[in-house]
Amino acid sequence: MGNGITACKGTCDYAISNDAAACGDGTGTCATAQLLEAEPSGFHDENLIAATQQIRAILAAIPPDAAGRKLSFIRTNMGELLAWMDHSGAEVPEGAVTAEDDDATIAQALRLKGYAAAGAGTA
Repeated sequence: MGNGITACKGTCDYAISNDAAACGDGTGTCATAQLLEAEPSGFHDENLIAATQQIRAILAAIPPDAAGRKLSFIRTNMGELLAWMDHSGAEVPEGAVTAEDDDATIAQALRLKGYAAAGAGTA
């Protein structure tokens, strides 16, 4: 594949090219949209447990993608974005935007509101 990206094997990285998003084997900048549930603790209190349950319900209510892509979280230095990602190992064109690119380039490729215009500083 272009850019040396291969199909995900558990830990993925994103690649954005024009209006397409794919994921390949990598360091963890892309993950399927799943939230874990845990027992209460000093770092995961009742408020976070309730929020997790609500978010899980919202994610579960999203209909599957007609193209077979997986609902995923794309992780950037600016935050995370929900996106439909192809985790099949499809060809990624040369020049695709990845986590290796600068924040402004990533913000522009992901069409992040407020960030691209601000040079990817803050929204």
